[in-house]
Amino acid sequence: MTLRAAADHWRLTNQERSGGVVLIWQGAVYGWKNCLRDAGHEQPGAYAVDEAGHIFIAEGGNEYDGAKCWVAVAPSN
Repeated sequence: MTLRAAADHWRLTNQERSGGVVLIWQGAVYGWKNCLRDAGHEQPGAYAVDEAGHIFIAEGGNEYDGAKCWVAVAPSN
């Protein structure tokens, strides 16, 4: 399942949560936040998908301290 498809499926089954970002780790949804927040609270390699389908990846940092920043993932053609 693609990241967008996983996020869309989660949003469909959790309609009380609108907007925000769906958080995905190793292909599985693990959470939702009302906005993209400090990457230090996420593992490097975690993804966030917003309601418009924009994808961000948590980069840098380490497992213990969390990621350093969110980076936008370029859309594929």
